[in-house]
Amino acid sequence: METYKDITTAIGTIRAYFSSVGLTNIFLLNEDETTPGDNQLSSSILKETKSQLERYLTGDLKKFDLPLDWSGLTPFRQKALKETAQIPWGELITYGELAMRAGSYRGARAAGGALAHNPFLIVVPCHRVIGSDGALHGFSAQGGLKLKQRLLELEGHQIINNRVVQ
Repeated sequence: METYKDITTAIGTIRAYFSSVGLTNIFLLNEDETTPGDNQLSSSILKETKSQLERYLTGDLKKFDLPLDWSGLTPFRQKALKETAQIPWGELITYGELAMRAGSYRGARAAGGALAHNPFLIVVPCHRVIGSDGALHGFSAQGGLKLKQRLLELEGHQIINNRVVQ
């Protein structure tokens, strides 16, 4: 049985879904969305998820260590997202680089598609993937590119005119 919990954070309310394996989905709720709160969950994984999110958003956590349930994702999406999870705090790669790491040497668009369906907002840091021109591109989370910029600035990057200053 999948359960969920709403977690209030500095960037808004995040809903986290859990299976018996681990985190299955995490996303930012719309501001106007009514939130029922939770679905009978008070477990150690919830407490750890909440703690790690809070520590990340204050700059105290550089890498998440949560059990993730990858089931339901295609093999390529799993590979691309697992590669994305390895991008260290403060570092950036391009969509093309991610595609190569995931074994698709001409698959920058496919890599972007995998990130567009990232079920693990922030935990799998798709915000660390940018265009080859340094520009911020598509970020499907609530808040879009403004949230991507905010997360990158939290990690020490300067963004001017929607581009990372190198």
